[in-house]
Amino acid sequence: MAEVQWYYARNDQQFGPVSAAELKQLADSGQLSPDDLLWREGMDAWATAINLRGLFTAETPANTPPPAPPLVPPEPAAAAPPRTKGASPPGVSLRPILRTTQIVLWSMCVLVVLAGVVLFTRSFLVARSPEEEAAAAAVFATFFIAAYVLARSGEKLARQLLARARRRR
Repeated sequence: MAEVQWYYARNDQQFGPVSAAELKQLADSGQLSPDDLLWREGMDAWATAINLRGLFTAETPANTPPPAPPLVPPEPAAAAPPRTKGASPPGVSLRPILRTTQIVLWSMCVLVVLAGVVLFTRSFLVARSPEEEAAAAAVFATFFIAAYVLARSGEKLARQLLARARRRR
């Protein structure tokens, strides 16, 4: 039977695979902290390193090599593929990212429309001919179209992020 291979993640970077003995050495040397995430085949989700029994234990005497712990995950589950570099940990929700993106895009839409209204009003008030009034209306229409494009882009981005999040599950 092949030895269990572990992956660990810190600061949105994934490392591994490493053996259980190497994982224990990383923990003992301080290169693996209790807050880092761990995963192995058979686990449903990433778990914090502190939750794996036998990984962070009292120091052993210097002459005695530490035994490789069994590193039992908190709860066995179906296999999930390890996440790729830069991916958010499983517990991270896209909801705040979507909300922030929507707020920013809608704020930009409002600002674009307000800028269009100001420019239209200014241009319309100083217009001396019907052609200048039509040009002012064209400026306003251009700003309105820009706001519409921003709003649609925000909707499309939100749909793509939600679809990506569903594929990850």
